[in-house]
Amino acid sequence: MAFTERILRYCLSGGIVALVFSVAVILAVNVLPRVGPVGASVIAFFVTLPVGYAVHCHVTYPDAAHEQNAAVVRWRRFITANIGSFVVATVGMAFITQVLHASYLWGIALNWICVPTMNFVVYLWWVFRERST
Repeated sequence: MAFTERILRYCLSGGIVALVFSVAVILAVNVLPRVGPVGASVIAFFVTLPVGYAVHCHVTYPDAAHEQNAAVVRWRRFITANIGSFVVATVGMAFITQVLHASYLWGIALNWICVPTMNFVVYLWWVFRERST
């Protein structure tokens, strides 16, 4: 797949995942106000994780190897890579809401900028890359 096509596919699928994350944060903040914005980010992260894997696996990287063992390795790498996303999402939300005392919506905006950029590189070069035989 051409690199330009990969970027376009990532923008589409990453936008979908970011939208799911954002909606989950907003719902958690409004439905479970006691968890606060940081707790809402944690909940949204775990809701979004399997959605993100499915979307990226089938839309962004449909050409990655699909053998059973490759899928297990890819899922483990995806979870490991997303630990960084989890840290960025929760620490970023805490910084925005607790240090800057700004709206949690700015925390969501920060995640729209930082997480997709970081994940694209990690997914491309580690999670979904094809192993040379």
